[in-house]
Amino acid sequence: MKKSEKQADVVVLGSHPAAHFVAALLHEKRLGVMCCAIPRQAVRPDSRQAVRPDSRQAAADRLVLVNPKLFDLHPFLAPLRRNVDWTATFGARFLGEECSTSGECHQRRTMALVGSLGDLAQATARMAQAHGVRLREPETLEIHGADEAGIDITAGNVRLKPRALVVCDELPPLQRRALGIPNAWESGVMHRYTYARLEATTENRLGSRPPVVMSLDLKGSLRWGWLLPHGKQWQVAVVEPIEDETSPAGEILLKHWVQVLATHGLIDAASLATAPAVEYVDLPLAGAMAHEGVGNRTLLVGPAGGFYSACAEDVYPNCWSALFAVDVLAKSLRETHLQDAIGAYRHEWRTTLGDYLRGPQQNLQFLLPLVYRNQVMTDRLAESIFLGKAIVR
Repeated sequence: MKKSEKQADVVVLGSHPAAHFVAALLHEKRLGVMCCAIPRQAVRPDSRQAVRPDSRQAAADRLVLVNPKLFDLHPFLAPLRRNVDWTATFGARFLGEECSTSGECHQRRTMALVGSLGDLAQATARMAQAHGVRLREPETLEIHGADEAGIDITAGNVRLKPRALVVCDELPPLQRRALGIPNAWESGVMHRYTYARLEATTENRLGSRPPVVMSLDLKGSLRWGWLLPHGKQWQVAVVEPIEDETSPAGEILLKHWVQVLATHGLIDAASLATAPAVEYVDLPLAGAMAHEGVGNRTLLVGPAGGFYSACAEDVYPNCWSALFAVDVLAKSLRETHLQDAIGAYRHEWRTTLGDYLRGPQQNLQFLLPLVYRNQVMTDRLAESIFLGKAIVR
């Protein structure tokens, strides 16, 4: 076993953009930090062939909606505006099941950006390295436990004992137990986001200033659907709660959403049949509201902490959670009893980020008829979904 060249005060686990961001922030605080990706591959006992333990969870890259406020969170994130390929959207078009039912919000400024999560992860990794963060991709990762001195970790062939840990991506159950992190989300938190990439039609049916196209009530069940434009490819997606282990993967609802889009003349009904693949990922939407974000000398940020908005927004709220974690950790590492000090994290983010995570889902069924016939309500709902503004003002 080889010792690392320099022990880290904090080890960050994950490869989400929030992991790279929190590592860069910790380094800015002059703390020793190492960022380690969580291994996604295992080797079968009877062969040397690498396989993914959960191939659907480790699915291919996907498009994500990003709040333009992301670039204002911190100067480290400002360069992402020019270092990532973005498609700007200028409003929202809400579609009913029938072609005669719709409502549209038009904006002169960018309301939301569409980009690749993979591109964002690469750009934030480069940013973290440029600010002096050590990035590691160990083939194996073991968490042996925590004591008053720190947390015992083996990353590849390097033994580490940081004083604190920041977890950004989901850990396997055994490692979660070692850190005192619950192995399951509460009922109603996990949602399945099912998506597919489609070739954009030669005739641009969304116009030169495209909106994000959404359904708020697929099949009359308050299920959401998206059509995200990005260059020559569009992404269709739906989200539905996971009721139990027998819940469908979402293909049925996705096919229905494609049919609704075809009814409104935006895509061809046969588009899904030519898509390369239908993928899904399980997201704990607004999970931070019902989940413990503090473990043994450990803070959960980003996806691990459930910092997705109820509108399935990924990067902005996840990176926002990193700011609170770094602020609490920087103070806690100066305290005698670190475990007691990091408890403040529970309260820090709730004062502002909590409202953002809840989203506009409350009373949405009551508001739906107004969205299709009242322009003020259409505009307010779009601003609530994409910018986090309150509907009631």
